[in-house]
Amino acid sequence: MRVCLEFEVRTERVEGLTGVWCGAGTKGPGTRDPGPETAEGARKIGAIGIHVAKGITSHGFALNVTTDLRDFELIVPCGIADHGVTSLELEMGGAPEPVPELETVADVAARQFGQVFQEQVLAVDGLGSLREQAAARVFPAEDTPMRAPAEVERLAGVERQERA
Repeated sequence: MRVCLEFEVRTERVEGLTGVWCGAGTKGPGTRDPGPETAEGARKIGAIGIHVAKGITSHGFALNVTTDLRDFELIVPCGIADHGVTSLELEMGGAPEPVPELETVADVAARQFGQVFQEQVLAVDGLGSLREQAAARVFPAEDTPMRAPAEVERLAGVERQERA
């Protein structure tokens, strides 16, 4: 929600539905002011999710920036059939400023994440850099475990040795 607000797109929560929504109580995209607190006209711009399989938990979020929304015609996004989806690009329609690059949005998201959780967020250039840090045991924070998680070591091709 904070990321969208930085680009002058107002969002809100919709009671009973997960995610970040634009235009509840309005008629369509491009409306920057949320309407009354109803789900009518709400369009999902951000999703959060969790997946648990074989004792492994994965979680994440998605923010539609310049997403091709036609792809959502082939699925029922988040299992919510009676509401549409939108993107930052669509919601900024008619705005004087251009739609930001994905990297810019990612930087804003990282900064906002750090502010909300009162933690510094450090950039990693890619999976290769993360693997190098795991192999070298270079960790940026004192509360980071002294050993990389087994899955990171597996991805890096590091053979895990148990401590004596």
